[in-house]
Formats: sequence, C-alpha cells, structure tokens
Amino acid sequence: MPAIIAHSISILSDAGLGMAMFSLGLFMALQPRIIACGNSVAAFAMAVRFVTGPAVMAAASIAVGLRGVLLHIGIVQAALRQGIVPFVFAKEYNVHPDILSTGVIFGMLIALPITLVYYILLGL
Repeated sequence: MPAIIAHSISILSDAGLGMAMFSLGLFMALQPRIIACGNSVAAFAMAVRFVTGPAVMAAASIAVGLRGVLLHIGIVQAALRQGIVPFVFAKEYNVHPDILSTGVIFGMLIALPITLVYYILLGL
C-alpha cells in the first residue's frame, strides 16, 4: 500500500476514538439527568455487564475446555470496561443510546474496582 494512503488511513483511525468520546460527551451533556435511563435500568445494566458477562464467559470457556489460569484470565477480561464503539452504533441506529451511554460512563468508573475484586477472588 502506498505510504500516503497508509498514513491517511492511520489519521482517520486515530481520530475515530476521539470523535466517539466527543459524541458520548455531547450526548450525555444534552441529557436532562446524568443517569438518562433511570436508576433501576442503570443498576440492571451494570449487573448484567459485571456479573452475567463473566458468568457467560466462564461457562463458554469451560465448554471449550479452558482450565486453570487461562479460564481465570478470560473471566477477568470479561469484567473489563465496555468500549465506546457499542455506544456509537446505538446512537447511529437509535437503539437505546441512553442506556448504553449510562453503561459506558458508569462502567468506566466502576470497572477498575470490580476487575480488581475478580482478580483477587480468582487468585491471579
């Protein structure tokens, strides 16, 4: 691939994450409340994200034969924070962007303590 095309693609890909974060911030700023979807929906979304996600990962990993440290690493990775890209798709296609924006923001805030708890409980 010619260098000019490679650098152009690199510039576009580097700008994508920043624009997605800006879009999330703008969406949150335009909401009348910080938790746009309501407290119960936000709590349910966090429970699904940080409890059900690692449980599904554990079941799928055991089903394919992962054991020991690799299983534990998979569970910890399932508890890591959610990326910004799902919010971009939710906003683009207007599929519950309020729930996803709340999930992304609060997921960033509580992901580190929850990941550390999983890390300690699994003995990694």
